[in-house]
Amino acid sequence: MATPHLARAQLESIVASLRGLRITRVEYALMTGADELGHEPLTWDYDAWHEPTHGCQLTTDAGVFTFIWGSTFGCYGLEVFDRSIGEFIINIGEPWGPIVLPVGDHPRWQRLLGREIVNTELAWVDWSSGAATPCWVRLDLAAEQQEGASESVWIAAGRWDRDRFLFATDDVTTVFDHGEATRTGIMK
Repeated sequence: MATPHLARAQLESIVASLRGLRITRVEYALMTGADELGHEPLTWDYDAWHEPTHGCQLTTDAGVFTFIWGSTFGCYGLEVFDRSIGEFIINIGEPWGPIVLPVGDHPRWQRLLGREIVNTELAWVDWSSGAATPCWVRLDLAAEQQEGASESVWIAAGRWDRDRFLFATDDVTTVFDHGEATRTGIMK
């Protein structure tokens, strides 16, 4: 299925609608090719960040939200939909095609499941071409206990290339800590 056109106001509304919801499940759409048959996912877990190249699907207590890269706004940017990731990606499960893998039991996500999303930020970057592109979403999650601190996760359209993070690529990356977010340039 082709990715539907997404207006800026619609994208901002979908991201804002995540506030007050709780994440109950997380799935990544990963590239395959780590084996000669094209069934095993490529490496995606880099501890402080993950690279679910094709996208990330969050299931919440109110429904499903898909974070994928797309070119609706000119450069590759992050696009968010309140629909299943399977509606946007083809050849799932076929040799050399993407696979959708549940990752909610990963320690980085496990501690975030069930916690309320208390704030969201959709970041737009103005390029020299004059077009603004949505590059990342920050989700702030409520503290686990009253004494605990809130945590954030960033979902970005971009990837690491050696020691430099490149925005506006045909990749999705999730970032889990402030130090790594600063290193990517998401946080200043």
